[in-house]
Amino acid sequence: MNTMIIQLFDAQLAARHSPDLPDPGCTHPGVERAWREKQIRDAAYFRSLRRPPCPGKEMEDWLAAEREIDHVCAKRL
Repeated sequence: MNTMIIQLFDAQLAARHSPDLPDPGCTHPGVERAWREKQIRDAAYFRSLRRPPCPGKEMEDWLAAEREIDHVCAKRL
């Protein structure tokens, strides 16, 4: 059972590494900000699931997810 859950998270992480970037030519900056925030929120959530519960790590998860999403976006542009 744990192996199945880890595989599911790994698949979700892989999908997160190839997000569909909004088209800057036809996207409002507010939409791009909302898209980026959702990607970061999802990434931080999946990071939190991959470690034992540890209150107080939310900011660490968020900042790591932010760096990760920004890195992925920079590579794709």
